[in-house]
Amino acid sequence: MKIAIVALSVLGLVYCKKADVAPEKNTPALRSDAPALLTTTTFNVSPSTNFNSTFWSGVQTALASGPVDVIFADGTYTRTATLTLSNIGDDANLLTLKTASAPGGVVFNGNIAKLMNVNLCKNVKLQGLKFTGDVTGYALTIVRSQDIAVEECIFTDLPAVGYGALGVHYETTNRVLVRNNTFARVGYDSHAHMIYGAYGIQRLSVVGNSFTDCSGSFVRFRGNLSSKGVVYDNDFTSTGTYLTGINPVFVEIPVFNDVNPGDERMGTEFMITKNTFTYATVGSQATRYAVVFHHTGFNPPDRNYLISAADAATLNSGTVTQKRNIMSTQLGLDGNEIRFGGNTNSNVQYNVLYRCWNGYGSSGPWTGIASIGTAVNASGLATTEAAAINYYP
Repeated sequence: MKIAIVALSVLGLVYCKKADVAPEKNTPALRSDAPALLTTTTFNVSPSTNFNSTFWSGVQTALASGPVDVIFADGTYTRTATLTLSNIGDDANLLTLKTASAPGGVVFNGNIAKLMNVNLCKNVKLQGLKFTGDVTGYALTIVRSQDIAVEECIFTDLPAVGYGALGVHYETTNRVLVRNNTFARVGYDSHAHMIYGAYGIQRLSVVGNSFTDCSGSFVRFRGNLSSKGVVYDNDFTSTGTYLTGINPVFVEIPVFNDVNPGDERMGTEFMITKNTFTYATVGSQATRYAVVFHHTGFNPPDRNYLISAADAATLNSGTVTQKRNIMSTQLGLDGNEIRFGGNTNSNVQYNVLYRCWNGYGSSGPWTGIASIGTAVNASGLATTEAAAINYYP
């Protein structure tokens, strides 16, 4: 019988440019279709291992015969170049990169743009690795890959990160599970995020993680049409003491349209439940928002993100039907497909907002925030981890 372990076991305060995502031009259910009697091949590695093409070719060859574990000995893996997995994986046999002991014993650091990149891969799990230090772009990126899991990893004390602790990028990226990880103290300005999903990704599931203090929005699902996102059973905490005492948005679904007409549209399907959203009563109290759908710039051909002041007023104070009509006809958002409920809030000002800014030369008639929390769907929410992971099959 075929067994599928679903892949599954990201607001800036300034305008964001396309360069917010590293300009890579190349770029779950995790699967184990192999019979239970297949032997797992083990590759034991250390900080002195040369992770060259010969090494990864050997891993790929072994995957044809069964599951493979790459086991990292405890120690510090200081990188002077990105550790890249490219075109690796097997439909049936799982590749796992994991620690030899407890999570955090294997530490990746380095004063480079990116520590690790998973590119054009499939059916891969990263487990128990720690990313920290002076990396300047991303600690880890997952690019044009499918059925990838990041579990029990640690992304902490990344003060020089300019884009994200974890980046998940581009249209063919599908079924990525980020589960039971720790994220803390990430970034130096509003462009940096703990999880930065962008440019058409599908089925990014963020489950059971701990997030504490980020310089930008914590989790981002950026256009074009990055959708079917799950945010389930996570702890989001902003202490109000990070950097200059900021309290950024927790979950953001933004588009930044710096060309006319615009070329980014917001994702339309999300399920966000059972999370704890906690803002401090110290620090800035200006952006204590759990979820924000955000637009900056010009309208795409089939959207009117630059809504009128009258429509904004209706979004703020109209009936559910009136709000959903504007969301559907103007913003391309179906309130019934945005599922939000069952979360625990502390010092949160707004649950779900639409926010619009002018930028890049646009001149819309209204800018500001409009509460759409009453117009989203609080029913049909996942009640178990398994249901959350499999929410968008």
